[in-house]
Amino acid sequence: MTNYKVTFTGGTNGLYTRRIKTHAVAAEEAVEFKVAKYENGKLVTPRVEAKLAVPYKPAEWEYVPFTATFDLENSDDLESGAELFRTWVAETDSTDQLSDMLNIMVEKESKSYTVSYTKRFNAEVTAELAAANVLDSEYEVEQWLDSNGDDELEYPDDTGELDNIEVEENSDEFVDVEWNG
Repeated sequence: MTNYKVTFTGGTNGLYTRRIKTHAVAAEEAVEFKVAKYENGKLVTPRVEAKLAVPYKPAEWEYVPFTATFDLENSDDLESGAELFRTWVAETDSTDQLSDMLNIMVEKESKSYTVSYTKRFNAEVTAELAAANVLDSEYEVEQWLDSNGDDELEYPDDTGELDNIEVEENSDEFVDVEWNG
């Protein structure tokens, strides 16, 4: 059995990894020296040591070419790098290693649509509801519904009937495909 290593590097597109050289330093104000104060033998204000001001210093980073290496055990005696790579990718955990290393995102094309429609419901304005809102005619019920909406009505069949359906294709977009779906 021959062991191989699969190595990924930045290539011609310049894939780099950012590494911190020095951490950021938070700014601090200067502190004046203060003598401790006592009253009746008890400490009231403790002594304060003087400190110089510290200016803010941003973190420093270095960019190094990206490199990642994975081991591959091969008992099939494959000779070409492409065959070895296909074998490595076919292993169960290699896709997880790739997604952890490269932040792989897969998207599929999907269309979006604008849809407009009217929906018809049949509901009843009960006697209690009519009395509570002083609705004494069909016109008053129409005006009340127009100004208050239909939140107080109960729909026995809440699916309603759709009419005047119009669909217009907007554009092609890409949506994420879950990596380990």
